[in-house]
Amino acid sequence: MSMYFLGALLLLAGAIWMTVNAAKKDGALAAIFCFICGFYTIYYGIKNFAENKIPLIMFVAGLVLCLVFRPDMAALSGGVAI
Repeated sequence: MSMYFLGALLLLAGAIWMTVNAAKKDGALAAIFCFICGFYTIYYGIKNFAENKIPLIMFVAGLVLCLVFRPDMAALSGGVAI
């Protein structure tokens, strides 16, 4: 469960960082899209990779951790859910 929360924190931190970068560089509309839509956040991070290298890596790593360590999938693994 703690890996899931670590992933959620990484995801949130990367998303906020990229939203701030989008607001600084491309204005309010890009920031709103980054804040609302996760697909646009990934697109924006790839499009502006030089400025968003670290937040994009944080966002994607957090997304992967959240998907791999989802609490609702613990019952399917045969293990004990904590």
